[in-house]
Amino acid sequence: MVGKNLSKRFFRQILRWSILPLGILIAGCQSGPLSASNPPSKLELLDEILRSGSDNDPRLDRDFGALSDETKRLIRDKYRQLPREKLNERGTIVYILASNLRAPADWDFMKDVVSEPACLSLADCSAANAAASERGDEVTLAYPALVALKRTQRSPSREALELIEIAKRAQTPIVAKVARSNNLYQ
Repeated sequence: MVGKNLSKRFFRQILRWSILPLGILIAGCQSGPLSASNPPSKLELLDEILRSGSDNDPRLDRDFGALSDETKRLIRDKYRQLPREKLNERGTIVYILASNLRAPADWDFMKDVVSEPACLSLADCSAANAAASERGDEVTLAYPALVALKRTQRSPSREALELIEIAKRAQTPIVAKVARSNNLYQ
């Protein structure tokens, strides 16, 4: 209640001073002003990180721990909405979600990721490209599934072992090879 009263007083003061253009004021009121007490949502933060293209952003480890079930569901939906060719973005989402493996839906998602059809080309996952530059890209083409495998090595649980068994039968050869390797838990 104190925060709402403070916020109302703040906006009244701004209106009196006529500092902000009306458009900015309206935009701020729709989602609330961003501040330490009202940080951007996890999805807004994720969108910002994905736009930056930095899969080494420290916020990935710092700000995405202990996600709610609803937030994880929304992030899984975002993964499914991305084109399959957005491998780095999809791998980044898998990285975040693999840090929050608690519910059966979390593990089901990871199993779906390692079971995805092989991506055949960086330009078009459904069409093979024989370009010489893409022959060495098998790890890149399987990035989301490999992230799922490597991140689950932190959880030697029954669910992780099931995930590895599923990955051993993956359509993507490098995913199956990594799952069958003896050093997954080392």
